[in-house]
Amino acid sequence: MSPRTGRLTVIALGALVAGLLPASGSAAQEGTVSVSVGYVCEPADGGAVDTTVEFTGSFPASVASGEAIRPGDLTMSATLGGGLLDGLPAEEGATVAGSASVAMSVAQERESADYPWTGATGEPAQVAADGTATVSFSGGMSSATPGGSGDVVFTLGPLTLELQGNPAAPGDTSTPPADPASPPADPTVPGDPAATTLTCAVADGQDATLATVAGPDGSGTPGGGDGGGDNGGTGQGTPGATGTGPGSAGAGVETAPGDEPVETGVVEPCPPDQRPTAELDPDRLIEPPEGSRIIDLPGVYTCTAAVGMVNSRKLNGALIVNDPHAPTLDSVRVLLNKQMVYGPGNIYRGTRNVAEFTLPDAEATFLAYGFVPVSAKVEFTNGPMTIVTEQFGGIETNETTAGFYQSLRVHDVKVNGVPLDVGGDCRTSTPIDVVLKGKYPEYQVFTGGTLRSLVTVPPFTGCGTGGEDLDPIFTSALSGPGNYVELNQSRLCTIPCSPDVPELPAHG
Repeated sequence: MSPRTGRLTVIALGALVAGLLPASGSAAQEGTVSVSVGYVCEPADGGAVDTTVEFTGSFPASVASGEAIRPGDLTMSATLGGGLLDGLPAEEGATVAGSASVAMSVAQERESADYPWTGATGEPAQVAADGTATVSFSGGMSSATPGGSGDVVFTLGPLTLELQGNPAAPGDTSTPPADPASPPADPTVPGDPAATTLTCAVADGQDATLATVAGPDGSGTPGGGDGGGDNGGTGQGTPGATGTGPGSAGAGVETAPGDEPVETGVVEPCPPDQRPTAELDPDRLIEPPEGSRIIDLPGVYTCTAAVGMVNSRKLNGALIVNDPHAPTLDSVRVLLNKQMVYGPGNIYRGTRNVAEFTLPDAEATFLAYGFVPVSAKVEFTNGPMTIVTEQFGGIETNETTAGFYQSLRVHDVKVNGVPLDVGGDCRTSTPIDVVLKGKYPEYQVFTGGTLRSLVTVPPFTGCGTGGEDLDPIFTSALSGPGNYVELNQSRLCTIPCSPDVPELPAHG
């Protein structure tokens, strides 16, 4: 961007990029855009292959000065063939996965700024009989706040695809291997997954405009930009009818009519150099059908955020986990597709992922035993999470189980407003076994959604100082089965990125 005026601001979930100055304002409302743009891609062995890339997203039709444009998630789809899959398994039934990024820009009059779209990931796509694979990637978009007058134009640029290919699972046989988890080596299948990088440029003569948002005129009110037009599906995006809610990036929670919107915090980005190193917990892996092939992969480093509610059955109260209204939220580092599982005949498909995360201390106030007000802070210590997804046939069967161990430490306790010294090690005597479950369409690992669990809180130990044993009090008040947990997870994004802030679950 030109440093002359700095009137156009690009914000990624509250984090400034390109050194631009922020502007305040409410979010403009959304409409749908859909464009088709020709690209020229370079296969791994050189040359050039033409391909058409479809982009679908949502942008507002207009925006006032100082008002934030918060686009919805963007989805990109392309059919790859003609050498673009060279170096990857290309037989029918092989799968292609990975991540995508586009070097976009946003401009208003003579001001412009880089507007990169990164962190887009998608479900593995199967190679068809003709050797092509239709890959789709989705991800959140940054906010842009115009500070001047004129239309705001979002333009597509060079595209990069980081692809991983995996061979087709073996067909069903009458004599399955003796050890389904370790099938005999197949000389046609490499031991490690293949990978390739595609770089694509917008083809000559293409209109690469993704969307035009009518900006304010000199008075600061939305102007009368042309809003784009249909030019045969190869150019300008045209925002459709105005939507009814804010975009996903940085969106606030819904409030009752007349209430002021509640500000949400910003998710701490996952550090690029802290790729999860934990191994899958073998005790949490679901046994696949007999004869399945399990393929180990390097995995794709992704980032997300999860917020939730924990209900204490005994205290009849709830605890907020990773409060979305705090200034900053902790993120979850996910190694996606660490293992892929293919059942005989490709009817069954499973993925196994690993996540590592920390959570901020939570604060809660309860009426202990129904009449004594008790406030406390709770510290969470989490082990790595093993995430297993199974799918039998269609996506409607997609189901996820996420398991990990978690210890709780209670501190800063007050009873009826009076501090109670419980010592520095008042905690659960053993870790809590947390097993969260989610099922399509309410939840998918990639797109996020709602996960639920019932947990048993173990007895407490180490509570009290000076010889005073408070363990029985905390065990009596907190420990036991039937404590309901509900978490909302945001969409995964590929590092480097800042995840969206999910809404707090409606049921606590």
